[in-house]
Amino acid sequence: MVDAPPLWDSEPDSNPFPHKPSQQQKPEYRDRYRNGFPTDVLEWLKQNEPDDFAELMDLRKSLYARRTKGKYRIRLAGLTSIGEQKMLLTGPTSAVLILSDKARHFLLRTLCRLRRARRWQPIRYR
Repeated sequence: MVDAPPLWDSEPDSNPFPHKPSQQQKPEYRDRYRNGFPTDVLEWLKQNEPDDFAELMDLRKSLYARRTKGKYRIRLAGLTSIGEQKMLLTGPTSAVLILSDKARHFLLRTLCRLRRARRWQPIRYR
């Protein structure tokens, strides 16, 4: 019992393991998927923005039909761990990995806002 520390000499520390700030902070969300493709839809749209209404319609049609149309190529990439369809959308300058239908619909809504901001003609369905 000689090696045991004294029990009542001082008050114990409130935090025996002080927090050491790490040099590299993890991002709050993952901007890249495991295979290295970026997943940030807004950043991709800044780089691959449609120049005119026809390109906007090509992008919308490719997202709705999940098929290649015009400058925008779609490659289906299997299923996520929760069973949602993944797709790789490649534009004129870069590619983005769309991991869910929510991300795809978000991109479609953003394209609608872009159409209104540019004052392009309304979308007519035949």
